[in-house]
Amino acid sequence: MVWNDASNNTLGNILLQSFDLASLAPVQSAPVKLDNDGIAGNLHMFPAVRTADANGNLNVTWYDRRLNPSTAFTDVYGALGVNPRTTTTPKSNVRVTSVSSNWLAVSSDITPNFGDYTDNYVEITSSGSAMIYAAWSDGRIDDPQPFSAHQASK
Repeated sequence: MVWNDASNNTLGNILLQSFDLASLAPVQSAPVKLDNDGIAGNLHMFPAVRTADANGNLNVTWYDRRLNPSTAFTDVYGALGVNPRTTTTPKSNVRVTSVSSNWLAVSSDITPNFGDYTDNYVEITSSGSAMIYAAWSDGRIDDPQPFSAHQASK
């Protein structure tokens, strides 16, 4: 499972904890941090994880402000091809969005003015490789709209 945790960063880190299905015992001795930017006080929120790919690895996406800390400019990042038994933070995170959204400049008649979700799905292609599809709410056109992107998973 993955979640936003504020115990070491008041704006949250994305953590992973796996459990043995037979006993429900934790696989890791402590949850593993998936965001790897190392920026103190950087926002990470609303993680999404779906079924494992053909190799049993997970793809996790979330909202992230690493490119513009201390602002409302927000992107979607992901940790792709994560072994659910890992005990270390992934060496790389992938930027999913191509444009940051400035949520303070987005007007909307809903509160909050952006979607509180990200989502992703993994498809195994006919060649056996994995393709990840991510969806999120984005304000780049000054009105919250659904956006999506896809790329090959590790």
